[in-house]
Amino acid sequence: MKIVIVSAIVAVVASIGTTMIMSSMEAPNSTEVAVMAAPEINYDEILARLDVNDLSISEEPEAAAWIRGGSGAAQAEQKILANAANSACFLTHVEINGIQGADDKNMCTITVDDFTGFWQVNAITGEGTRSELMCNARCVVWE
Repeated sequence: MKIVIVSAIVAVVASIGTTMIMSSMEAPNSTEVAVMAAPEINYDEILARLDVNDLSISEEPEAAAWIRGGSGAAQAEQKILANAANSACFLTHVEINGIQGADDKNMCTITVDDFTGFWQVNAITGEGTRSELMCNARCVVWE
C-alpha cells in the first residue's frame, strides 16, 4: 500500500511540474512563418557511390496530395507512388498555407496501401482545419 501512495504522489508532482514548464513556454506568434531552405541533394552522386544494380530514384510526381482551401471538415487525399515490393519512399515536400490557429491539424504521411501493395503519399487535415496542405514524395526503386 505504501508503494501505491508513493507512486501516486510522484505522478502528481511530475504532472504539476510538466504543466508548469509547458505553461511557462511562450507560444509562438501564429502570424510568423518559419521558412527553411531544403538541402540540395545530388541523387546522381548518391547512386554512383552505391554498389547496387538497377537502382533509381523516382521523380517527384507533378500531382501531389493536395487539400486546397480547407472547408473545416476533415479531409484526406492520396497519390499512388510505387510498388512497395521493390522500393522505399520518403517525403520530399510538405507545404502548409493559411494556418488559422492552433485548431488546424495537418499531417503528411507515407503508407503502403493494403489492397494494391503500392506506396502512397497522404495529405490529411482534421476537423475544423481551414488551411491548405500539400504533400509530395519520391521513391528509391530497385530491380
